[in-house]
Amino acid sequence: MLEQEINLYERVKATLPAGHFVLIHSDELIGIYEVEAQALSEGARRFGREPFLVRQVREDEPVVSNPALNLGILRALPSH
Repeated sequence: MLEQEINLYERVKATLPAGHFVLIHSDELIGIYEVEAQALSEGARRFGREPFLVRQVREDEPVVSNPALNLGILRALPSH
């Protein structure tokens, strides 16, 4: 889910103004907004329950890591 939207964001993020919020649906950049609520509202108005991406443009993208998920050990039981 949102694979197209994330791929588009990654391709164009260097051209977007940092600190703003982008609204992306499918493979189209719908708009750039100063306030997150504006982007969310426009996305809901235009697309209803269809998935869309609202993301803040950042120069330093945070790295999200979940080692247990990456290693596939979320349900690991302790050994005795």
